[in-house]
Amino acid sequence: MKRPRCSVILPTYNRIKTLPRAVASVLAQDEPDFELIIVDDGSTDETPAWLDTLDDPRIRRARCERNQGPSAARNIGIKLANAPVLAFLDSDDIYCPNRLSRPLAVLAAEPDVVCTLSSSRKEDKRGQARAASLPAAKLASPAFEWAMLADLVHVESTSISVRTEQAVMAGGFDTTLRRTEDREFLIRLARLGALRILPEMLFEKAWSPDGLSNEWAGAGRDLIPFFRARREYLGAYRKLGHYLATKILVMHIRHRDLPSLVADIRRFRAAGVLDAGVTRLWRDHLEVKRYRRAHARAEALAALSGPPRDWA
Repeated sequence: MKRPRCSVILPTYNRIKTLPRAVASVLAQDEPDFELIIVDDGSTDETPAWLDTLDDPRIRRARCERNQGPSAARNIGIKLANAPVLAFLDSDDIYCPNRLSRPLAVLAAEPDVVCTLSSSRKEDKRGQARAASLPAAKLASPAFEWAMLADLVHVESTSISVRTEQAVMAGGFDTTLRRTEDREFLIRLARLGALRILPEMLFEKAWSPDGLSNEWAGAGRDLIPFFRARREYLGAYRKLGHYLATKILVMHIRHRDLPSLVADIRRFRAAGVLDAGVTRLWRDHLEVKRYRRAHARAEALAALSGPPRDWA
């Protein structure tokens, strides 16, 4: 049996309102040689019944008896994949017609590239779309890893196309993380090859009122497991840890959310993140903020080789 060129992994949980359009966007690709693996992560709505109506032979299904979270669902899809390249799709997002063909062309032409990311269109809560643009750049392995650690390149799971062999070697997605699991996966993946950033808008990020990115109050809680998974933030690159923590605290202040502010200060202190005085924390925050702003541009990314020497 001939292997497809790409395996699209689509985890879903109780998203019957958006799942059909996500599936339709895959079936409308200008690259038809794919398999679509839909992992139903224990849905309790009409999702199972709707999936029973699908008859495209390129669609495969997996069903979890209980909800395990998107990381576990994606890992199930990785294990089932037959293609040499994986692409991911959240069930509330939409692929543009060339979402598969463009990364596949890059991966075929550049053997050292193990992953591509792309620009997108993002919908806000008012239903208005805006461009979330990424600059065209190629990052060698050390620069790729540092760009992920320093959050120089915005990451969405729907943006990721990756060689299957390297995704398996990297260990898939960390199931202990509720957020930033896509970035943490790419940090590990970066040691296996280069990244190509595509400026084209290859997908649409839909607004979901129940999405994790809109659950502001839980951001600090969910950052702690990320710090445990990536000890660099508490060790070699403590400035980055200070920045990520204080960024959340500033967000709580702006939202006038005193309970979350107090709770996260306690969490961060217990985790050893807030290990310096207010002046040092704020200085690190501003330094990292300026660094990220300067190095997110195309020219700076192209010249990136790794972390600043004086940051370790």
